[in-house]
Amino acid sequence: MEKTYRTKTYGEMPLKLDTGKGWIFPKGVEVKAHVDLETGQVSFFIAPEDLDKMK
Repeated sequence: MEKTYRTKTYGEMPLKLDTGKGWIFPKGVEVKAHVDLETGQVSFFIAPEDLDKMK
């Protein structure tokens, strides 16, 4: 069984990939994680709706 989790950095800030876009505040896309609850394997991914932001 797999479950999807949001990733966090310091405090409540989500882990993001920097897209290099943005002047004052850096823009980015959130990195999420699939966790296999039987094996403990973790796979990171970007939501399909965020893929266009990476281009």
